Amino acid sequence: MSIDYLIQNVSAQCIPNLVAARTYQPRHIIWIYTKQSEQSLKYLQQAYKPQNCKQQAWLVDALNPETLQHTLMEKMKILHGQVTVVYHLSSGTKTMSLIGIECLRKQSQLQQNKVFGVVMDAKTQKFDVVSPHAKNNTVSCRALSLQDILQIHGSQIKHGSGRDMNKLKKHFSPLEKLRQMNKQLTDALNGIQVCSHDEAKARGYFYLRNQKQINKMIKQGLESTQSIGAIKKLHFHGQEGFSFQAVHTTNPIDYMKNLWMEDWVGAVFAKHDDGHWKGGYSGVQVSIQGKEADSQEFDFLGARKNHLVYWSCKNIKKTTTAPLFEVDALRDEVGGRDYHIAGLVHAQSIEPGLVAKAKRLDVRLVNVRAPDAEEQLLQLSGL
Repeated sequence: MSIDYLIQNVSAQCIPNLVAARTYQPRHIIWIYTKQSEQSLKYLQQAYKPQNCKQQAWLVDALNPETLQHTLMEKMKILHGQVTVVYHLSSGTKTMSLIGIECLRKQSQLQQNKVFGVVMDAKTQKFDVVSPHAKNNTVSCRALSLQDILQIHGSQIKHGSGRDMNKLKKHFSPLEKLRQMNKQLTDALNGIQVCSHDEAKARGYFYLRNQKQINKMIKQGLESTQSIGAIKKLHFHGQEGFSFQAVHTTNPIDYMKNLWMEDWVGAVFAKHDDGHWKGGYSGVQVSIQGKEADSQEFDFLGARKNHLVYWSCKNIKKTTTAPLFEVDALRDEVGGRDYHIAGLVHAQSIEPGLVAKAKRLDVRLVNVRAPDAEEQLLQLSGL
């Protein structure tokens, strides 16, 4: 269907807006926005700049229904000449959508335009027609990349940061080995501190300050860390120390304690990639609101079926509310509301009260030590 005009209400959740623009590819786009959504409009206009599409923006007062109706009736007079108009109703307030589609109907009766009201179904990834006659699954949604989703919310991946999930796929086996030995390895590393780089340089190798020998479990962990590619040229100096060259970690002890979890998440997703992933990274730095200095590291961040997928990874003795609130806040900041899947991968038991709180926040929980941790992660991520 050839679209002359696509009309969209702008809100803080910009994903449906950009999906509709990319899917319908109209000759004209009309953005209806309020003062509160002005910044979102700027991000959308920066992200969508096709040469063959003319854009205009209508500022409205959504808090005053009478004023809103009058403004739209006046502005919609430009829609003439028996044109085809699609009004996308997924974003904006209910008042904007109801008054907007009604105004469009009235104008179209005068101008003999073809008018369709559509909404985006986040589950089926289809656009459904709701007006004039309801019809499901009429058009398949175009898929946004992770960079797209971040850009329309004012963020971007810092250049060179993160580990691509597709490159982590080949390291799934050693990562899975670290997962299976996590409890024993965590116990073996409990209270252990590795010497500083200056101390290692003086002695010629790294050593554990409060332990004379490197036991078998720690040795296996270091070997797995090398197999993953986090370090290279690992060499043991008897039972007392080890040397290595850093790749993406300068502290393999910390990697064995916690950092491996984010790579495991990426490797699991890559292992089961069904073709719907549009970018995914472990340990990725994201600049928030376009400010290079204001950045945040995400343990895993990806895009799948026009949803932001965010998993935080914590190997701490006792989980509190802080990690849950952190996940809740960060997912909204870089991915808007609603169109996201977010959770916490943890390695310790969580009290029932916190489990209930996580459910209220829609923060999914996966215990990495559970035998079916891989299956849980996939299921809770919508795979």
